[in-house]
Order: sequence, then C-alpha cells, then structure tokens
Amino acid sequence: MACPMCRTPHHRLGRRNPMSALAAAPSAFRRALARASRRRLARRPARREWSATEVLGHLLDAEVTLGFRIRKLAAEPGGTIVAWDQEKWTAGLRHQRGDARTLFAGYAALRAANVEQVRRLSPAQRAAGGRHPEYGRLRVREMLEHWAEHDLVHLAQIRAALAG
Repeated sequence: MACPMCRTPHHRLGRRNPMSALAAAPSAFRRALARASRRRLARRPARREWSATEVLGHLLDAEVTLGFRIRKLAAEPGGTIVAWDQEKWTAGLRHQRGDARTLFAGYAALRAANVEQVRRLSPAQRAAGGRHPEYGRLRVREMLEHWAEHDLVHLAQIRAALAG
C-alpha cells in the first residue's frame, strides 16, 4: 500500500516495526558518520544535492515537525496538520554552515524524546488523524511508518554522499 505522504510503498522499511526502526535509526546514523571529516560531511555530492551536514539539519527539522504533528493529533484529534517546505528550511536555516555533530546530537536527543512520547500513546491516539493541506487525511500510525522510511532514505543518502 502506498504511503499518503510519499505516494509510494515503503519498500526500505519492509515488514520492520516502525517503532523499532525509529528507535534504532540514531545508532545507524552514528555509525555512518563515525569517521567522516567535517570537510567530507559538508561536501555536496552533486549540484542541487544536499551534503551530509544538510541532511542532518533536515533530519533535525523533520524530527521537530513530525514530533509536533504527532503530539498535535494525539492531543487534538481531527486537527489541521501544518505543512513545511524542507528546501526552504534547509537553505533558510543555513544547515550547510552547521556543525554536523551538533545537528546530529540535536536529532538524536529529540528522536529519543519523540520515541518515548509515542510509546506512551494509547491505541486510540495512534489511530488519531487530521488533515494535511497537501496529503489530505493522515493518521499517526501512517506518519510513524513514513518517519521510519524517511530515516532509511536519508541514511542511504548520507552513505552515498560520504562514499562519493
């Protein structure tokens, strides 16, 4: 079944439990980043592609926005889900000039807090939904699956950027 957010099936996630994947993602990113120099992290692999540092800034932004969305729907079911422009955030927040290690630390800390929050949700809260201006009706459980797939997409992107 296709994800309402990315409009494709989550082939990377497969049958993995989204919560397990979300909890494990920071360790996978930490391993991928382990020996990369600041220069390597800041290098864009191609024109119009993000550097590993920019990807880390984007992951931190996504953690903020997706965590907010899940909290909003769990506490206020049926509400409107706020949209955000990832390209504008990455450029406008100047992630290319950021420190990759600091961006990663923020992402990892917020991910731990978000995973802990989601684990406290009731089954009804996980089934709660709201309306997104671009994607239409979304449920918390769909966002969790998308969030886990999103990590895997960007982990592959970082690995490719650092290998190239």
